[in-house]
Formats: sequence, structure tokens, C-alpha cells
Amino acid sequence: MRTSTFTPEEAGAGSIHFEPVPVETVDQTDLDYHQLCRADEFQDLEGKPFHVNGTHMAVFKYQDKFYAIDNRCPHMGYPMSKGSIRDGVLICHWHHWEFDLKSGGCFQAFGDDLKAFPVELRDDGYLYVGLAKGEREAAKRRVIDRGKRALERGLKDRSTFFIAKAVTALRDAGAAPNEIIHQGLHYGAHKSSEGWSSGVAILTLAANLWDDVDSKDHNLFLVHGLSQISRRTTGSSRPYRAPFPAMGEEHDLETLKRWFRYFIDKRHSGAAERILLTLNDRGYDKSVIADFVYTAATDFYFTGDGHAVDFANKMFEALDYVEWEGAHEILRPIVVDLVSRTRHEETSRWADAVPVLEPVFERLDSIWKDNQANEAGLDISAFTQTLLGDDFEPIVAVVEEKLRAGVNPRDICRAMTYASAIRTARFHLKNEGDWHDVANIYSYAHALYHAFEYSPSPHLLRGIFHGVVFLAYLRWLNMPAARIPRQGQRIPDETYDSPDKMLERLQEFADFQKVYEAEILVNQYLEEGHEIAPLKQTLAHILLREDAELHMFQVLEVAFRHYELSVDVEEQRMHLLAATRYITAQKLMKNILWSTENAERLARGELLSERDDD
Repeated sequence: MRTSTFTPEEAGAGSIHFEPVPVETVDQTDLDYHQLCRADEFQDLEGKPFHVNGTHMAVFKYQDKFYAIDNRCPHMGYPMSKGSIRDGVLICHWHHWEFDLKSGGCFQAFGDDLKAFPVELRDDGYLYVGLAKGEREAAKRRVIDRGKRALERGLKDRSTFFIAKAVTALRDAGAAPNEIIHQGLHYGAHKSSEGWSSGVAILTLAANLWDDVDSKDHNLFLVHGLSQISRRTTGSSRPYRAPFPAMGEEHDLETLKRWFRYFIDKRHSGAAERILLTLNDRGYDKSVIADFVYTAATDFYFTGDGHAVDFANKMFEALDYVEWEGAHEILRPIVVDLVSRTRHEETSRWADAVPVLEPVFERLDSIWKDNQANEAGLDISAFTQTLLGDDFEPIVAVVEEKLRAGVNPRDICRAMTYASAIRTARFHLKNEGDWHDVANIYSYAHALYHAFEYSPSPHLLRGIFHGVVFLAYLRWLNMPAARIPRQGQRIPDETYDSPDKMLERLQEFADFQKVYEAEILVNQYLEEGHEIAPLKQTLAHILLREDAELHMFQVLEVAFRHYELSVDVEEQRMHLLAATRYITAQKLMKNILWSTENAERLARGELLSERDDD
């Protein structure tokens, strides 16, 4: 049976709780002493930094005695060796946190203590510091525990810089990315009254794209997701909800599913939540839970512009990533997406589609039965052109025909994703305010592709028809259609000595929003057959250095994954051109980049007050 990781009491408390960790008592009999420097090199009240066996420390002379403490302020990492002493109190000069010089105890009510180390002045005139044999691991544990507490504080305070500091400290201490991602997912799910928000989605995308991103950008990716979570949470927790009490006789799945769809229909989120939690508590396979969620997400037309299906997919990817630990909380927000987002059968835009699709939906069981009984292949490229037609009614008929013939629904979803890439690549910059529409169908088609992997069903077929209609509605976004680079096209009067020079130039084009030039360069890079990994890393870096929003991350992931799914050169090219166009067309601020870079500089012991342009 799958059970919840968090108790009602913990859930009610509002967060993962980290008790303050007192600095451990030093066993003077189990120390190794390391020589530092001559004592006469110190002036009274002077501090000096040392790095001994992996431990950063600051050593001070005060009233003819010597004291050693951790050199990193637990607040924001400022070097304590740059601090000053007043009446035995060590003061950090950045934000004036105060510490007892002898013990390292912090005078701030909620501040962490500094680790203190014993110092000996020996007959040879040198100072020696004592480190416990397990000090390196103990220091690592202190930094990780402190980093987790600091991360939660940064999330509560909505401070990008505090978050970046915590991420940097955790990563430097060797914390695995899944620890940080899991903490962020739980916090984002538990502390938000919204649905599956952009923050938890970006954090899941960080997990998915980890190997596609340069390791130098890993911290930055985490800070993006965590900062979004901090903006979308209030610090208050969701009311605790429990699964149904375990009794002798359990309800059958058909009844639970009927109830779940009913409560979603009536927008009763609390009741629907309890049913999901009951499924999880009783240990049902994830395919069962996925069937409930995806069925409800497609009960209505293109719910939330496709976000209901897309976020459901991200939720299951996140749960798989953390191996369903803490699923009790992570499952809950999706219900908000299912009950509160726009149902497009209620909008005027979809009025013409409802009479066409309703008879098809009445035949779903028959369509599914034929699909499972037969087997047929699909020419992805040719069918993609069919999906790009102007009139959705004949396209709907062709899709039904293909499904009845036994075409794998995932192949149709692949073609839909390819068609969405073309819509994006042909999106004219005159349509600037409608970028989200092409991103939504692109990520929706990709999510539907994975939904059929999680839980194939006749109900899920509705999602294909919803996507077909929306693709047709977006045809006007390609009027006029943007140019797509031709084979052999090059930037006039430009040559490049190496692939690296091409990628450097790509970043320059992105800096100045030279969108078409960036596409031509990517097209050239692909035609010349250079390694794909550096191109992916460059596109990811262009995205991450901006204060990017969710859709940019979604487009990048879909382009990378479907490039890998295909062996068709033109299909691969179109996905990467779509990502290049979408990402380079968005010009944003770089606050997250600056906060992360400053945090990493501090972690290296650099001072932000020092110039770096001398």
C-alpha cells in the first residue's frame, strides 16, 4: 500500500520542518591539529581566513587570545574574516548579524550559529587549529541542513537572492538535485491555493532537462523554478485533507471514477481531492490515478487552453522523479486545475466545434475498439500537413478514420506536436501578443503523447480531437506566415572558424532579438552536422539567462524531446527552429541571472564590493 509521507500534524504545520541544529560539542580527545601561521603575524582584533582540509574558517586575535570560527556567515555567506569585534561580539559587516566570538553563538533570534574550533598557540610560535576526524562530513551536513532551512526562508520571503544563496550552498555541499527539487515541489504544492503552478512545473522541467543543460547552468535552472514557486505561494498551507477511512469493504474503481468526474463537473475540489488521496493511500497503480485525472481533464473542451492535460503530465513526471515520496501533497493541486480552468465548450470561440465533435465523442467506445483490434502505420510528415489544414471538420473525419484503422494514438500526437512546431516557426512577429497560443498547443500535444503512455483509454481520445480543432483555430497566427530558413541559407558576409564561434554568435543574435538571423544560424549548424549537445546547451543558456516564463521552458523541452524521437531530418530541424524562434523573440530582464551569479561569487569567497572590470 502506498502511504503518505507526511502526517496530518506535519501537513497542518505548513511546511517541511527543519529544527535548528546546534553546533556539536567538540571531543577534545578526537582532534587532529593543523598548523596555520605564526601568532605574531596577527594584530589585535584582526581576522584572517584559512582553508584547512576542506573547512573554511576565520581566525581572530582578541585580548591576546585566538579564536577560530566558520568563515561563512550563516545568513548570506559573507566572509566573517572581514568582520569586526566589539566587546567580544563578532559582527558581520554585510547585514550586521552578531555572534559570540568564543562559541559562535548567534544573537539573532532565528539565526544559525557559527561552528567554533579550538585553537592552540604552541611553543614553536605557531597557531594550530583542531578539527574532528569527521569534520569534513560534519561540515557538509551542517551546510546542507542550513541550506534547506535557508531555502525555506527564501521561499517564504520571496527573495530570489536568498533562494540562489541556498541553492548554491546546497549544491556546493554535495546535495543531490533531487533533494532540492523535492523540497521545492512539496513546498510549492503545499503552500499554494492555486493549481499546479508555473513554479512546480518549471522545477519538474529542470529535472527533465538536467542532462541537456550545461552543468554551469544547473543552479540557475533550480533558482528559476524555486523563484517562481516563491512568487506563487503565500506562506499559508492548504487545509489538510485525508483519504477516506479504511473500512472492511472498499468502493470499486468504477464508482470512485464516476464520483470523481461528478465532483469535478460540479467544481467541488475538496471532494475530488479526497478521492485522489484515497486512490494513493490504497496503493493503486499510477496508471489508475492517471486514468482518473486525464479522463476528468478531457471531459471538457481543451480545459484551460490545454493546461489541465499539460500540468497533469508534469505532475506525474514529478511524482515519478521523486519516486512518489510525498505524493499526498503533490497530487492535490491538480484538482484546482481540473475544476477552475476555462471549459471551452462554454466559449463562443468553440461554438462551431461542439456540434462537430459531440457525435464523434458518442462513438468513442467504437473507435477505441477498432483501434485496439487493428494495426496501421502513419506517415508522420504527410499527416502533419493534413493537421495544418484550414477547416477542422474534414480533419476530424480523417483522424477518426486513422484511429479506426489502428494507428497508434501516440503517432497522431507526434504529428500534432510536429504541426505545432510548424505553427510556432511560422508565427509572425506582428502577432506578438499571441505567443502563448502556439506554446500551449505545442506543450499540450507533447503532454497528450505522454498521457497515452501513462494511461491509454477511449476517454483520452477526446484530447486528440480537441487538439485538432485548436490547431485549426491557430491558422490565422500564420497569416502572414513567417519565413523559415531555406537549405543552404547563410548570414551574408559571415563565416565561422568553429562550431563554438557559431554558438557564440547565436547568443549575440539572441541578445539583440535578431530572431531570423538566429534561426538561419541554427539551420546552418544542423546542416553542417555539428554535435547537437552544445547547441541544446546554448539554447538552454539563452533561455536561463533571462527571467523566463513557463511557456519558454515548455517549448524548449518539447523541441528537445521530439528532436530525439524523430529520425526525420526535416522534423528535427523544425522542432529546433521553433524553439529558437520562440526563445529569441522574448526579451526579458536578467534579475534571476544576476542573483545567481552573485550567490555563486559569494560562495567562492569573492566580495560583491570588489570591481570585476579592472
